[in-house]
Amino acid sequence: MNRNQFFIVGAQRSGTTYLYTILDEHPEICMAKPVKPEPKYFLTNEYNEVEYYNNFYTHKTNTTKIFGEKSTSYYESDSVAQKIATAMPLAKIIFILADPVDRAVSNYKFSFENGLETRSIEEVFIENKKINISKYTTSVNPFNYKERGLYYKYLEYYYTYFPKENIKVIIKENFINDIKQIQSLYKFLEVDDTFIPSSINKVVNSSKSKMKISNEIVESLSKYYKRPNLNLQKLLNRDFSLWQ
Repeated sequence: MNRNQFFIVGAQRSGTTYLYTILDEHPEICMAKPVKPEPKYFLTNEYNEVEYYNNFYTHKTNTTKIFGEKSTSYYESDSVAQKIATAMPLAKIIFILADPVDRAVSNYKFSFENGLETRSIEEVFIENKKINISKYTTSVNPFNYKERGLYYKYLEYYYTYFPKENIKVIIKENFINDIKQIQSLYKFLEVDDTFIPSSINKVVNSSKSKMKISNEIVESLSKYYKRPNLNLQKLLNRDFSLWQ
């Protein structure tokens, strides 16, 4: 597949839908559609079916310079990273990461609101109550709330197969509503970086839950992520003190 292509691979509940919206609005970017359900094309064994993959981009225009896919399930798979690198070795990879404590809680709320989660938030994060996942058919384990915040682990999958200059790591708290950060991303994708999206301040896919989060949960998660955050800091040589 020789094409100018990029992938938003995660992390879930870190602003990926906002990111998709910002990119989809750019006249030189063609994002895979529909946005829901996500394509998850490279999770299958038939990833060499080029014509099938092209079906996600039938709305391309004469101004299209680059194609993008958002499939956050790709984040957790070393084999997917390898498949993408084999099919599209020049592809660009985008991560957007949020404070892992906030992300874990948001992930729990999302599963709870969508009827997947039946445990209380205390049972999940304090009591570590197990749940039987055999009856669920989701592409990834929907209950990996804590593990999904071990960012350095999943980034290393992609750093193994792609050059560093082809990977962009965005921090949600710095990116949302910040035109300089957004235009920096456009520049990374080699499209017009003077473009200003009208949806810059749009709130998308936010949690509707008003459940109270105890200090005990926050403290427990903060302790859990202390070492992983340091590992991420070393991997990227960036300061993540804003998450403390």
